[in-house]
Amino acid sequence: MIMAGIGHLTSHRQEFQAQVPRWLPDNPGFMDFVVLSSGIVEITLGLAMLFLVKHRAKAGIALAIFFILIFPGNISQYANGIDAFGLDTDQKRLIRLFFQPVLVLWALWSADSLKLLSGKKTDNSIKSIYDFEAKLLNGKTLAMNQLTDKTIIVVNTASKCGLTPQYEGLEKLYQKYKDKGLVILGFPCNQFGNQESGTSKDIEEFCQLNYGVSFNMFEKVEVNGKNAHPLFTYLKSELGGILGDEIKWNFTKFVIDKDGKPVKRFNPTIRPEKMEKLIQKIL
Repeated sequence: MIMAGIGHLTSHRQEFQAQVPRWLPDNPGFMDFVVLSSGIVEITLGLAMLFLVKHRAKAGIALAIFFILIFPGNISQYANGIDAFGLDTDQKRLIRLFFQPVLVLWALWSADSLKLLSGKKTDNSIKSIYDFEAKLLNGKTLAMNQLTDKTIIVVNTASKCGLTPQYEGLEKLYQKYKDKGLVILGFPCNQFGNQESGTSKDIEEFCQLNYGVSFNMFEKVEVNGKNAHPLFTYLKSELGGILGDEIKWNFTKFVIDKDGKPVKRFNPTIRPEKMEKLIQKIL
């Protein structure tokens, strides 16, 4: 998307000019202005999708509207038989027409904008992580407000995943900084490849026997979908991912500072050791 926007301004500028609808003024200067403007808009929206995490849903809606607004250019290209971007036959140009609605749906889906459009309201009473609670593997409930003034790592885990050895790194991190206020909360999840199918007892025994896990482990939860645990719904809304807010795999890690504010989301492949500098900084 960003690269397409750059193409408006550089290498594909003339081809984009060929897609300017023919019912607009046939003036080279005006057509160039349309192409340059749309390129700047597309780059801006692409950057917004990547970096304005809390406003990504709105950015997704804006991007969908942008794709709708440029659709007449695709219609014009088909109707007038214009050869651009290798679309040198009517069949290819027709296929391109059907691709545009896909882009609109992608913009809305990837930014989780459909929820915003549906009018589904979030619980405004939720202010921080301290408003949640969860059940530990032993069945007892832990209220997060018991963890005030702590630096917290929340991670979704699995016992049969290629990333399962991250338990070792998490435990080392916990042992090194627990006396300085670090707390780690592990939430087993079976949503990714059926890699956490055991019972609470199975999970507890596996963690202790193989990795000596001593930080808090909770009952299995879902982290995506309508049955996602409210804690993960909250964390995803505060710290979205690159391609949408949904958690992509096991061992996605969220760091929360001592004020209960989510400050950083680490993707599954980032090892716990790579988180240490941030942990040191906010302890």
